[in-house]
Amino acid sequence: MAAILIVEPASAARDELERALTGAGHRVLVVSDGEEGLTVWRSQRHELAILDDGAARLSGVGAALRMKAESPGAFMPVIIITAREALARTSALGVADDAMTRPYDVRELIARVDALLRTRSIVDELRLARAESEARTYADPTTGLRNRAFLGERIGEEFKRAVRYNEPLSLVLLAVEGLRVVIEQRGVATGDRMLQAVANATLRSLRQIDVVTRYAAGELAALLPNTHLAGALTCADRLRRETSTAAVDELKAVVSMGIAFYPGKDVNDATDLMRMAARALERAREEGPGSICLYQHQGYLFQPK
Repeated sequence: MAAILIVEPASAARDELERALTGAGHRVLVVSDGEEGLTVWRSQRHELAILDDGAARLSGVGAALRMKAESPGAFMPVIIITAREALARTSALGVADDAMTRPYDVRELIARVDALLRTRSIVDELRLARAESEARTYADPTTGLRNRAFLGERIGEEFKRAVRYNEPLSLVLLAVEGLRVVIEQRGVATGDRMLQAVANATLRSLRQIDVVTRYAAGELAALLPNTHLAGALTCADRLRRETSTAAVDELKAVVSMGIAFYPGKDVNDATDLMRMAARALERAREEGPGSICLYQHQGYLFQPK
């Protein structure tokens, strides 16, 4: 059964509606004030709201607008109780999922509540199925991280955000050196454990808002929102120290890194950011295992090992 919020001034119809919904097994909260209703909804997130457009302090339409705006990723069904005027009902339907005029028939309102709750259940099931499908699509089975396809989508979103709000954005690519030799000598399972150890060390080093993904066979990527040049270098140094503790049996991981950032002279879009980071990583690996290379203004700056 569902948690239902009723925001409506006291009346015999409201009391009858509350009894009917409670009798059907729903958890019902009744308030008469629109602002109070919005406050309790924010804390309890009821699954359906019945809002009277004549409620004190905040009308049903006003409360519905805020509820919809504050739950963009979910279907929050709202029924508005309004006056008989066609304009009022049209205005309510422009915001809410359904509208009824006063005085209303409680049995009809109950039927509309049931219909919206069935719709919400279907939407929730579809959203869950989509989330599970995306998790499978974007999951890297070896490391438990998201994969390169996910990075491709996320870096596009973060780059647009960085441009719009004039914020920095950095990308670090990490390569586990000698992984192929480990696999040839110790087997795929040992190579996988080494990559997992580096992935876990990388996750420990970064913030929750940072995005860590599998990038290639022996490579990971760390996307760092709102991180400028100095912050990227600090992060790389932290990654160097933390990944140096990753080990499988007696084998210690050695990680090289390439860094690119926005805003930068040659970084005009998300593709440029990935390409420059890849070039920096290539140059770092040429310098020797464990090197860190930053791409900047068509040149390379190296951080000591």
